[in-house]
Amino acid sequence: MKILPADEEALAAAAKVLTEGAVAVIPTDTVYGLAALPQSEEALERLYSIKGRDKSKPIALLVSDAAAAERFIGRQASSLGAKYWPGALTLVSANEAVRVPAHDWTRRLIALCGGALRVTSANISGGNDAKDAFEALKDVGLKADIIIDGGPCLGGQASTVAKYDGGKLEILRRGPVEFLTLASASPRRSKILKDLGVDFTVVKTDAEEVSLPDDPVQTVKINALAKGASLSGVKKVLSADTIVWFNGRIYGKPRDCAEAKTFLEELSGNVHTVFTAVAYDGDVKVCESKVKFKNLTGEKIDEYIKRVNPLDRAGAYDIDESGDFIVESWTGSYENIMGLPKEPLFDWGIVKTEGVGR
Repeated sequence: MKILPADEEALAAAAKVLTEGAVAVIPTDTVYGLAALPQSEEALERLYSIKGRDKSKPIALLVSDAAAAERFIGRQASSLGAKYWPGALTLVSANEAVRVPAHDWTRRLIALCGGALRVTSANISGGNDAKDAFEALKDVGLKADIIIDGGPCLGGQASTVAKYDGGKLEILRRGPVEFLTLASASPRRSKILKDLGVDFTVVKTDAEEVSLPDDPVQTVKINALAKGASLSGVKKVLSADTIVWFNGRIYGKPRDCAEAKTFLEELSGNVHTVFTAVAYDGDVKVCESKVKFKNLTGEKIDEYIKRVNPLDRAGAYDIDESGDFIVESWTGSYENIMGLPKEPLFDWGIVKTEGVGR
């Protein structure tokens, strides 16, 4: 076992032994890692043994750049990862977990090894992450073939692990990279964020909603804030609440199709107001729009209910899905009527320019 400083000489030495099937302790931007060549079954066998890791648990790949990542997780996932790489995001897709570390020496080493290394944290499974070469040496280093000492890791925290499947993000392990969390299962709110280029995860909340018949603005404010607050310990939470207000009455989500039909009958031929409150990091903003319905016959309402599931929509309708079937006109923010106005997202910097989120 050799201990070498992370310099040019060590770069060549580490690349040589790794390509020959060795196991190495290497520095990264997050924590020290235990590395082996993906193609070497013997090296991977040793890596699992040194780590004390269950062989049913896969080991992530550190790759040299986004182009190398594409070989393992595909273009769509690697394009998402490229927004955060080099950096502390491990992206899981197509049965692989991939990251591009923000450590120049290590990326050069990976490139010399063919663009990818299997790397797990340099500690016994279940133990504390090694933040420097000495901690790695105490835990697993004596069983490795070479240790590269790159000094203390600047990050000192394991990467964020996120699964990307079918265009959806799911956080598997929280870490330095924080994504926006949408506290709503509404597909319309997700659509708006996607159209704006925002990367986000979705968590449905169990917050209890209130209804203050004489105060629609306060109703949506309270509900939006409660939904966000229900995700305790989660950062960057975006939550919203939408209601329809007409003739001094709040129209929320109908309980059944019979109530949905009643809502649409009462809104028929009239102008109503849509209020949406959006909350983010304790701040809350309210937007309103006006919508005028066409004069709807009973047959037309029945046809609309067949076309659109009205039960998860405030006021029993969706302007973005067959909206022209029942809506005559509208003023204000279209996205507000859908359930997530864009204006607060720009104000908070969630979206910096049209179609470019963070």
